[in-house]
Amino acid sequence: MPGPTLQSLVQNKSVLVTGGSGFLGHALVQWLMKQGAEVTSVSSSVCDLRNRRETIELLGDTLPQIVFHCAVQGGGIGWMKDHPVESGLDNYRINTNILEASFAAGVQSFVGVSSACVYPKNGQLPYQEDAVWGGYPEPFNGPYALSKRAMMDLGRAYAKQHQFHCVFPILANLYGPGDHLSSERAHVIADLMLRAKSSTETLSVWGTGVAEREFLFIEDAVEGIVSTLFGDAGGFYNVGTGISTPIHELARLMIEIVNPSLRLTFDSSKPDGQLQKVMDVSKLYGLCGWSSKTSLKDGLQATWNWYSRHQGE
Repeated sequence: MPGPTLQSLVQNKSVLVTGGSGFLGHALVQWLMKQGAEVTSVSSSVCDLRNRRETIELLGDTLPQIVFHCAVQGGGIGWMKDHPVESGLDNYRINTNILEASFAAGVQSFVGVSSACVYPKNGQLPYQEDAVWGGYPEPFNGPYALSKRAMMDLGRAYAKQHQFHCVFPILANLYGPGDHLSSERAHVIADLMLRAKSSTETLSVWGTGVAEREFLFIEDAVEGIVSTLFGDAGGFYNVGTGISTPIHELARLMIEIVNPSLRLTFDSSKPDGQLQKVMDVSKLYGLCGWSSKTSLKDGLQATWNWYSRHQGE
């Protein structure tokens, strides 16, 4: 007999999604609704998760069976660099409050979305899940990354002491339709797309272009996150492609798709950040057979098609 499907994990379940109006949260909400879940989507306008009392009241009122925690106070590397206090303190409060409130409300499963930034700057590649504790993260997003580590470690404590089923998908860099169109908050792919569209002669890239990153299409990310529900309580699971792409290659693909007449230049006065970051995705594949399906070129084209329809909105 075939095993349980992703749909069977959420169908007819009451589900709370924090950060439901954000890039990832919105895509997850849409997918869950299509699978027949009863979804409550929460944004910061509904509940300030930095406030412990409000968060506990939210969970007490909604009593979900599953919580997908996607809410963050964050942005791209530029925003992180300029807002180290907000990216750390706000997220410590958000992450610990929602985890505590979920346990107190009797939630069956808590999925705390994490990020590849939790891995140490100088760790062994590709990153395996137990490498999270191997050293300090890339300093530009250190406070944010440590807030994610705190959530994950506290989740393991809840699993050990109370057998609370909480799992933590560690995501590669996300991109795709629905991404931020604000230059301040845009991550690398959305930022490059915005600037490629507005440029007439050159596309300038931060750093030397040699830094490598792992990029995950939003539709793949959603299914990967849900698949971690198969995981053991307190477990960490890399959700990505396992493929590392140099920024100069990404930029050239972007020029090819958006405006082939642009010339690529590099601003070496700006930081590269961590030179390489790629994850070992074999643990999640072994657990449930999940792997990403969308190539970077196909994903970029789909993102550009979406952006072309929505620019100016």
